[in-house]
Amino acid sequence: MGNMHCELEDVAQLASVARGICPYPNYNPSPLFGKMMSTNSSLHLRDHYRTVQSSLTPKQLEDFTQGLKTTFGREGKVTLGGVGVVALSLAVLFDTLARQARGEWVSDSGPIPGLFVKDPLRGYYPPHVYTASEYLRLVPHIANNPTRMREETERYLKQLHVDFQSLDKLLENNHTLPIKDDNIVVNIILGGAFAQDLMHHVSRMNSTTDVRAVETFTWLISAFQRTPPADVIFNLNCDPEEANKDFLAEVQQSENRTQEAFKSCKSKEVGKSWLLFVAYLEWQYAMFSMSRAVGEVSRTTKMNQREDFDLKADALGKWAE
Repeated sequence: MGNMHCELEDVAQLASVARGICPYPNYNPSPLFGKMMSTNSSLHLRDHYRTVQSSLTPKQLEDFTQGLKTTFGREGKVTLGGVGVVALSLAVLFDTLARQARGEWVSDSGPIPGLFVKDPLRGYYPPHVYTASEYLRLVPHIANNPTRMREETERYLKQLHVDFQSLDKLLENNHTLPIKDDNIVVNIILGGAFAQDLMHHVSRMNSTTDVRAVETFTWLISAFQRTPPADVIFNLNCDPEEANKDFLAEVQQSENRTQEAFKSCKSKEVGKSWLLFVAYLEWQYAMFSMSRAVGEVSRTTKMNQREDFDLKADALGKWAE
């Protein structure tokens, strides 16, 4: 991974300078993604629930709690809410209701902000990002309806199948779509992890493993385990070679911490552009982090967990009977 003395903190320090000169994607997905699909998903969800509530004023908290009661009823129980994609959907809902309580506008369609990686130049997302976002918004409204939940989950799993097949064909045919773009590769890996958890969510609801589904989507799991393309395209909003002088000048004028990070990351691999090198290092660190998260998802889904989530138990606001 480039210069082994170049730690993640050093890369982050240099990336903050690089993005000021030449904007490029933030390759790190929302931490909610990994946390809500981990073996400690229920604990992470409770922590996030309390954190979101603590950030609100009393009036905002009242509106937030009312939003939850409107969605789930006064019982405040969410079937399988402490596990996997359902936990992720609840975390997204908490953030959404909190923003609405603060008077912020929140879109009810399109990619969920911050969950996947956005291309800052084209604003492009692969099709599976839209499918996953639509499903996560739907889950809170059907979580306590076993029949509807099973039907919709199977339907969205089939749609993810179609989405990934289309991307696979584009990759095989070397289509003009920038399938090897830095952020698209990240989103493909995240989408694979999401699809795997969705597949096992069906197994949780059925209390058994759907062998046919496992066989059907084996190719999908391998899609994000395969080695990312070596010729990844990094999209920087400038000419990286021409902007290199600006980057070096900015580093020299920056605080000592930035200059120390620059010295730590010096490498023969830099080539003609430090900007491209920093973007590459940050991308590599993100890929390494996600590969570990994907492994965690794999271990978690095999455990076939079944854990409901009690909204009332951790409510900071008054949950009237």
